Amino acid sequence: MKAATDLQEQAIEEIAKEVEELLPHSLHGEQRQKQRPLTFIDGVYNGTMDDAFRILSGLQLLHTIMLKPKRHITKRDRELFELNREQVNACGFSFPFDLDDFAGRHLQNA
Repeated sequence: MKAATDLQEQAIEEIAKEVEELLPHSLHGEQRQKQRPLTFIDGVYNGTMDDAFRILSGLQLLHTIMLKPKRHITKRDRELFELNREQVNACGFSFPFDLDDFAGRHLQNA
C-alpha cells in the first residue's frame, strides 16, 4: 500500500479546521484546546493513501451536511452523516460529534 501524501494530510487538517469553526460555542478557548477532537488517532491511523482519501472525502461530506440550513436536513442527510462519521473514525481520525451537536448553528436559517 502507498503512504498518504503530505498534500492529502494537509487537506485533512484544513477541512478539520473548517469543521472546528462550526463547533458549538461551549467548546471555545481552553476547553477546545484541551479536547482537540479532530485529529489523527495514534495507533489507529495507518497513514495509507486509501485511509487518507476516506478521511478526506468523509470530512468533506460531513462539512457539507453541517452547512445545510437545519430545515433542509433530511433523513438521508442524517444517515450519510452517521455513515461518514463512522468511516472517518474507523480510518483513524477522531470525529466524536453527532449532527445534532451542530444544530444550533443553523437556527437563524430555520
